[in-house]
Order: sequence, then structure tokens, then C-alpha cells
Amino acid sequence: MRTPPSRSDWIRTRFLRLMSHELRTPLTSIRGYSELLVTGRAGPLSDQQQRMVTMIDLSAVRLHGIVEDLIVVASLDAGDFRLRLEPTRLAAVVARAADEVATTARDAGVTIAPDIATDLVVAADPRHLHRALSNLLTGAVATCPAGGTVAVTATGHHAATTVAVVVAGGRPDPLLARLLCAGPVDTAELDGAELDGAGIGLTVARAVVEHHGGRLDVTTDPGTGTRIAVTLPSADLPSRAVTSDR
Repeated sequence: MRTPPSRSDWIRTRFLRLMSHELRTPLTSIRGYSELLVTGRAGPLSDQQQRMVTMIDLSAVRLHGIVEDLIVVASLDAGDFRLRLEPTRLAAVVARAADEVATTARDAGVTIAPDIATDLVVAADPRHLHRALSNLLTGAVATCPAGGTVAVTATGHHAATTVAVVVAGGRPDPLLARLLCAGPVDTAELDGAELDGAGIGLTVARAVVEHHGGRLDVTTDPGTGTRIAVTLPSADLPSRAVTSDR
């Protein structure tokens, strides 16, 4: 049985929800205008102006992702986080997540290499699974050295399908494993770290996977890098709304 939230918990959840929704409106305007500038639809820009506007656009996209993560955190705190499970083609969700992180990866000199069979289907909420995978890829790119590769593969069985995100090259970042397996860490540990700014997203990714009835495992090896394994139930069920209260 779920313990009723204390008044302080209620206030925190209420604050997160209000703040997140209040930030959405101006962020939507910023993203809309920055997209017009980046694509040249508002007129030609010099190379320097193009670089500046691109950075503005990337920052707006990143902030939008943080706001979405905060909304998930508020729902988890309130115990009303909902998933709408349906048979979901894994390759399409991975491709969308990789596209979302592609610019960040390119700027970091990192290659994202998805290789997912098109016939793999999982029982998932496509929107939330996309957010979890996007957050995992963002964290993987942040810890991957320039010139390295983040490979995404999957293996399917009758009952479950496992997605593997492998950061090849460089030394494994122990903070990545701690954020994914143990939850939030002290903010002082994130200051100046490669994962600075990714802490909320990685915590949300773990929670989303677990609310799908899945599992997230991290293994590190100085020779092969870091492997993040996300195991999800294979799809063999009708669409339905689920209130997760785990």
C-alpha cells in the first residue's frame, strides 16, 4: 500500500508541476523563433550568427527536455504516473531518440550507431520510452570521448527484449553507473563533470524503464567501455492504460 504523501511532499510536487507548466509556454516561443532562424526562413545569417543561433536552439531543446523530465518526476512523486502500453516497434523509437541527440553527438565528435531489427516489438508507452532512450543516449554521448562511438543494438526473446547502449572508447565514467543504478547524487559531484545537466534525465530513464516492468543494468570495463542494458517485456498484449504505482 502506498504511503500518503506528507504536506512537504505535496508542496514539492505541486511546485514542480506549476514550474514545469509555466516554463513550457515561453520555451515553445523560443524554440519556434530559433527554428525559424536556424532554418533560414527568417532571412540569411552570417556564419557566426548561424553558429550562435544554433547554440540557442540546442540550449532551448535541452531545457525543454529538462522541463519534460521534471513533469515526469512530479507525476512519479504524486503516484499518478501513467503509461499507455501498446505493441511498439523498437527500431522506430530508437531511431527517433538517436535523431534527437544527433546534433549534440556531432558537436562532441561522437557517432551514434543504431542497429535494431525492424521486427522487434515491445510492450511500451512510445512517448515515455522515447524519453528514456533519449536521456540514456544523451548520457552516453556525454561520457564518450571525441572520435568514439555509441552503439545501440537489441536482442529479442519470447518474453523480453533487451536494448544495449554501448559506449566504446575511453574510460568508463563511474558517475554514469551511479546515476542509473542508485538514483540522484549530490549536485556538487555533478559540477564540472561530463554528466553535468544529465542527472535528472538519467534518473527519469531508470524510473520509466522500471515502471514498464523492465530492468536497467550497467556494466563497465576499462577495455570495452560502458554497457547499458534495458530489458523490456516483449509485446503480446492489447493496448491499455496503466497507472504505475511501484
